[in-house]
Amino acid sequence: MTVGRRPRTQGWGLETMGLAMDGPFVKVDQRCATAMKNVWAVGDLTGEPMLAHKGSAQGEVVAEIIAGHDRVFDPVTIAAVCFTEPEIVSAGLGPDDVKGRDDVIQSVFPFSAIGRALALEAGDDGGFVRVIAAKADHRILGIQAVGQHVSELSNSFAQMMEMGAVLEDVAGVIHVHPTMGEALHEASLRALGHAIHI
Repeated sequence: MTVGRRPRTQGWGLETMGLAMDGPFVKVDQRCATAMKNVWAVGDLTGEPMLAHKGSAQGEVVAEIIAGHDRVFDPVTIAAVCFTEPEIVSAGLGPDDVKGRDDVIQSVFPFSAIGRALALEAGDDGGFVRVIAAKADHRILGIQAVGQHVSELSNSFAQMMEMGAVLEDVAGVIHVHPTMGEALHEASLRALGHAIHI
């Protein structure tokens, strides 16, 4: 459980450094630079999402900047995983973010129609993959999944969004059978109006 996590910005002298703050977090720009010259901040200290993989990516950016490279930290999305039973993955916009909007397409594909999920006994718990895309150009705006083993899909969800994929891109990729990842393929096909296996 990580309920109640907060940045450690009090009690060790940060307040005397003259850093700009953004609520309880240290304010940084796209280079992870603070208001002080040659002082950078990364990780939970810099705000949501408070995830280890975000902090690591920021650290890589800062190391490259210090080494003289021109880099910025500007991800399209940072996927998040709840390692619960069942697991929950979310990247980009979720259904609450687009509630009431008529400019998006939402499509859900159940793991109960995926052979690999059934073989892993992961197809009968109501698990699914949801894709949210813009109606106008089919650009993927968000992907969520619920079910056993779905944390393994989180990287491909983030990758699709980082690359600016559209539904047709995902639908056109030949997905390995039998895998859990086929659910993303099928959800994209369904959003386009021609799912094959449902």
